[in-house]
Amino acid sequence: MTNELKDWTSIETPQDIRLVVADMDGTLLDADSELPVGFWPLLDRLEQLGIAFVPASGRQYQTLQQMFARAGRPMSVIAENGNVVAVDGEVVETHGVNHEIADETISMVDATSEDLGLVVCGLDSAYIQRTDAPFVAEASKYYKALTEVKDLREVLRYPDEKILKLAIFDFGDAEAMARNELGFVSDPYEYVVSGAHWVDIMDKHVDKGEGVKAIQRALGVTRAQTAAFGDYLNDIGMLNEAEFSFAMANAHEGVKKAAHYLAPANTEEGVIRVVDRLVG
Repeated sequence: MTNELKDWTSIETPQDIRLVVADMDGTLLDADSELPVGFWPLLDRLEQLGIAFVPASGRQYQTLQQMFARAGRPMSVIAENGNVVAVDGEVVETHGVNHEIADETISMVDATSEDLGLVVCGLDSAYIQRTDAPFVAEASKYYKALTEVKDLREVLRYPDEKILKLAIFDFGDAEAMARNELGFVSDPYEYVVSGAHWVDIMDKHVDKGEGVKAIQRALGVTRAQTAAFGDYLNDIGMLNEAEFSFAMANAHEGVKKAAHYLAPANTEEGVIRVVDRLVG
């Protein structure tokens, strides 16, 4: 059963919103993958109203810290698709994968004829073996703490590093690649298509929705007081944890089936416009 998608303008204003959670790429960020100019005044306004804003992304925790440094205070964030949750700058939850699934994934990427690059996502840093400029440029967008190694299997021997997830970049069609190449991924892991070119392999019990629930518990916020925005398949879990769930106009059809409302596209500052309406 799917929801009947309603237009965002049908919402009565204001609503008792205490938590706003937004995906980044294709949702909050503009066409250049930058925070829109109108975001910072909105963040100030939400803070004055006592409303928490939380970015929820497949991006690295360190990357999100850097992107929101202008806020001038520690942010609550959901990073690595829910594998890292921080409340007011303090990491409160981490989840990960074991070395066996990491080794299998490295072997698949090494053996395939597909044009793939693998990022082993650790808590301290992300690690790459492929070092050509196009791949490094893509990885660097999402992983600011990025370390090049000669062999990714070296990382599995680091005694103090926790492997959170495995991120595969496909220069072609990530969704099709996942169907064809990731049959070895099984319980307790799953793959999640997080963009047109990215797939994450991670604990199947972890997603952005679990991250939202952790934030809600920490802040004493209910599902009815939560608004969530997303555009891709890895956002569905968090949309399910918000009474006010929004698919962007540019969203994957699967996301539109999961959300309650349709928001303007990310290129039209959809998150900002909808939140302005919600808080009145």
